[in-house]
Amino acid sequence: MSLKTARILTGLYFVAMTYFVTWPGLLPFSRIRPMVLGLPFSLAWIASWIAGSVLVLYLLDIVEKRFRDAGSDG
Repeated sequence: MSLKTARILTGLYFVAMTYFVTWPGLLPFSRIRPMVLGLPFSLAWIASWIAGSVLVLYLLDIVEKRFRDAGSDG
């Protein structure tokens, strides 16, 4: 995957995250039941997007390091 593609996909994830954790994107998921790991569903929904952002940023860091290391060789 190219660096530009990784950055674009990361940006798209955060745009989607912004939509789905705020109004009106949260409306279909704003309910209490079912409980997920003891959390109301709406809170678990938001927490899963935040946890996903950690994973996305970690993957972006891996891609960035690969390109940074490849650039220092030549």
